[in-house]
Amino acid sequence: MPPLPDAARRRWTRLLLASALGLGLLAWLLRQVDTAPLLAAFSATPPWLWGLAVAGLWASYALRAERLRREWAAWFAADAARGRAPGFVDCLGLFLTHNAAIVVLPLRAGEAGYPWLMQRRFGVPLADSLRSLLWLRLQDAAVLATLAALWLPPFTPAARAGWAAALVTAWLVAALLGPRVMSMAVARWPAAGRFQAAWLTHRNDRVGWGLCAANWGVKLAVLALLLQALAPLDLAAGLRGALGGELASVLPLQGPAGLGTYEAGVWAATRVDGGATAQVAAGALALHAFSLAVALLSAAMILPWARRPDAMLEKTR
Repeated sequence: MPPLPDAARRRWTRLLLASALGLGLLAWLLRQVDTAPLLAAFSATPPWLWGLAVAGLWASYALRAERLRREWAAWFAADAARGRAPGFVDCLGLFLTHNAAIVVLPLRAGEAGYPWLMQRRFGVPLADSLRSLLWLRLQDAAVLATLAALWLPPFTPAARAGWAAALVTAWLVAALLGPRVMSMAVARWPAAGRFQAAWLTHRNDRVGWGLCAANWGVKLAVLALLLQALAPLDLAAGLRGALGGELASVLPLQGPAGLGTYEAGVWAATRVDGGATAQVAAGALALHAFSLAVALLSAAMILPWARRPDAMLEKTR
């Protein structure tokens, strides 16, 4: 058998390291877990809460889809030759397919599905879709970082209220003064104009930021409620755990489906106030399995969209 090329060897090495890290973390976290309390928590969780969690995740998917629709509406409108902009259903199918690839493939390899689908379905050049993907991820990172700065530190209620007021003020100042500062920079430095044309045109709108924040708010709220029911946590610790799991899910070194790293993120975030136990790790695993199931089943429901002829083929007929 011929030896693997260097690039393939490096990919396999990263995959094996990520898988070993994730499975090792999972084994360590679950080493002292008693399944009886987890099964009791499952049976005690009312059906309406499971239904609410599914509805909440679907609502977050809808917010993501609307964010994508706004992301591309102006881009297509700027040039009639680009064709028809993707509508809400198109963007929902795009997100669900892309999301399923992310949660299944290791090392965030599923991210490549976004530019591939945008090019195949809608004829968007690779450079534009990659810039869009990076912008969306930067928005996600900014919102998650703000929520982490607000909720993860073990502040007293009074200190947390003051810190929240400071963060909200910072965001309002950025929203009000950001466009003016950008205009001054464009007038003074040509590089700023090129940056604005390549990265901010058609996408740096306040509604997009609001949709991003609403998506994360809805998702974290429903996951926190479910985690609270599955693990011995109060709602505040549940929110920290849900936030820790989402922060861990963006790490570059991920095993298949993020197993191990997600649970470690939940467990570590709940340790802020000493609330983490082995049962929290078990609840995190159950929560992770639920999220994966909803994501994959939702993607399966959109299969008719995925099987449609792509835009490029339709143009050539």
